[in-house]
Amino acid sequence: MTFPLLLTPFEEYALRDGTASHPLEFFYRLSFDGLLDPGAVATGSAEAFRRHPLLAARIEERGGSTPRFEPGDTPPVPTLAARADDDLPAIPALDEVTGPLARLFLVTRPTGTSDILAQFHHVACDGLGALAFLADFCTLLDAALRGAVADLAPSDPCTLRRRGRYGLDSWKLVRSLPAQARGLEGVWKFLRHRPARFAPAGDPGPERLHRLQRADARLDADEARGLRRAATAAGVSVNELAAAALFRSLREPLPAAAFRHPRDVVRLSIPINMRGPADRRLPAANVVSMVFLDRRPAEIDVAGLEASLHAEMQLIKRLGLGMTFLFTLATARLLPGGIAGLVGDRSTAATALFTNLGRIFSRAADRRTGLVRAGPHALVAVEPLAPLRRGTALAMAAVDYGGHLRFTLRTDPAALDAAATEALAAAFARHLRRHLPAVTEHAAADPARLAAEACA
Repeated sequence: MTFPLLLTPFEEYALRDGTASHPLEFFYRLSFDGLLDPGAVATGSAEAFRRHPLLAARIEERGGSTPRFEPGDTPPVPTLAARADDDLPAIPALDEVTGPLARLFLVTRPTGTSDILAQFHHVACDGLGALAFLADFCTLLDAALRGAVADLAPSDPCTLRRRGRYGLDSWKLVRSLPAQARGLEGVWKFLRHRPARFAPAGDPGPERLHRLQRADARLDADEARGLRRAATAAGVSVNELAAAALFRSLREPLPAAAFRHPRDVVRLSIPINMRGPADRRLPAANVVSMVFLDRRPAEIDVAGLEASLHAEMQLIKRLGLGMTFLFTLATARLLPGGIAGLVGDRSTAATALFTNLGRIFSRAADRRTGLVRAGPHALVAVEPLAPLRRGTALAMAAVDYGGHLRFTLRTDPAALDAAATEALAAAFARHLRRHLPAVTEHAAADPARLAAEACA
């Protein structure tokens, strides 16, 4: 039996850190080139939720005991009509007490196309877990539309009971402790530094986050290959090039008042995948940690920013410092106030979040086109929208789908309006494209076109 399941420290953090104005939720928009059959969507959704039971669960708390997952009902798939081609409907927050912890919506468009808008509470899964669920859903949808049997990767709900072990047995845990002492330096830096923020300019209404305000920067297949070659030549990763571009994009519009003190920094929150070989059959869950990258303004305006980020990330990987955040949460759970007290002490944990989810849906994609098919329809684009924490007005998520790289910047309308969001996406695209010599000259000659492409 899968349930009940006690929440891991990270899951309790995701539960406690959300607020009514800023629920810790994230979304994916899957865009298809035709109108999907609602019956096939419902069939595929129901089976996908059965394979990933935490997403249909609810959270139960009893007195002062650790909250736990309890079984819930498989949610229906409502059909919503969009008013415009790129419009996303406002979606109410999930209720973790009644469940479910994820929902799918079928969105139809005037152009004769449709989307699947997927909503996830972070207490149930991370971004990669959500993608595993969506990959199963697409395969099941295709099978339902074709009247075929779905070819699904093996999945074992019983493995959810060890989702919080991160591949560590008792001996590995003991051996990791000396390295974690180095992680305490990062904890001290986290507490000592003050992350700059975009202060709210006003409250545009209780549904501000449900509007899913966002803008994109996109690289086509040739540009994506060029960026990978540039990263290799520089001895860094594409992630580090992108993180540097985001640092530079954030440095420009932040108000001078955000850097009055030497301790003030631009801080990126970076999720770290903690999955190992033992997690191959694991359904959607949280197997993730966080690291934080801090840079003062003078450290951003230098040519060596990418190299410094590479050196820091290599140290994190070599010493396994992804465990530091998880150890901190586990310790906080044992102290007075618990994890709720820990997250309640800081209104702003980071200036922005950046996550790169990598190449997605490769198992189910057509080898010739690189696209996933659902019966007669093709999944032409995937748009990730990362969670927004209170005090953190920006979250950027990247996916590699069909050979194209897409960076989606989601912002809090209370702190940044649509024009500022588009300007940030355009600045990010400009900084990133500087690593593509063939594009730089053209972009410099036509900045308006670059901005339009970044925000299309």
